[in-house]
Amino acid sequence: MEKVQTKIRMVDNFVKKYSLDLENRMPSNIPAKYNANIGFSIKKIVDGNENEYIGQIMLSNKLDITSEKTNGTLYIEMEGLFAGPKSWGKEEFEKKLKVEGATILNHYIRTFIHSTTALSNMPIVHTPIIDFED
Repeated sequence: MEKVQTKIRMVDNFVKKYSLDLENRMPSNIPAKYNANIGFSIKKIVDGNENEYIGQIMLSNKLDITSEKTNGTLYIEMEGLFAGPKSWGKEEFEKKLKVEGATILNHYIRTFIHSTTALSNMPIVHTPIIDFED
């Protein structure tokens, strides 16, 4: 039987900041262009217990929005707590936070942006899936 590789585990996440700032109403039938700027940081890594590290990360997405009717910015900042075994070592755990943790949080950010723009009667924003690498 093939050995299953342990993955990083999400413990908690929350939206720390969210804003949608538009100059004018943005009708849902008007196409728009989006320019994204992704931010990432590891806030801290601590000993969770004798067997686990706990890491806190932040991922943000700033979308500059341009259409013929309006311009604006959508900004979201999300933080997440992740756990992983100490058997990896702190350096490997940090690498997994950067790759796996950021990828997991990005899926939550994508869902949040999609849901809030769908409810606002503006064009629904579909952000791409991002696989973070070293």
